[in-house]
Amino acid sequence: MKAPQLFGLALRLTGLIFLYDALSDFPGGFFKLIAHLTAFKVWSAVEIIAGTLWPLALAWWFLRGAPWLMQLTYPGESRDGALR
Repeated sequence: MKAPQLFGLALRLTGLIFLYDALSDFPGGFFKLIAHLTAFKVWSAVEIIAGTLWPLALAWWFLRGAPWLMQLTYPGESRDGALR
C-alpha cells in the first residue's frame, strides 16, 4: 500500500471511532433532551443537540476520507494513490 492509501485508511478508522462515540452517547443524550424539553430548558436542549451532532458530522466527514485533508497532505495524487 502507498502512503496516501494508508493515510486514507487511518482517516476512515478515525471516522469509525467518532461514529462509535456518537452512537454510544445517543441514548443518554436522547433521554436528557426529552427531560430538558419537558422542563422548557431550551438552551440546555440546544447544547445536547450540538453535542450529539458534531461527532456525527465529523464521523461522516472522516468516513468519506476527509477530502480536504487528503488534498492538503497529498496534493499531487488521487484518492486511490495514483498520480494525476
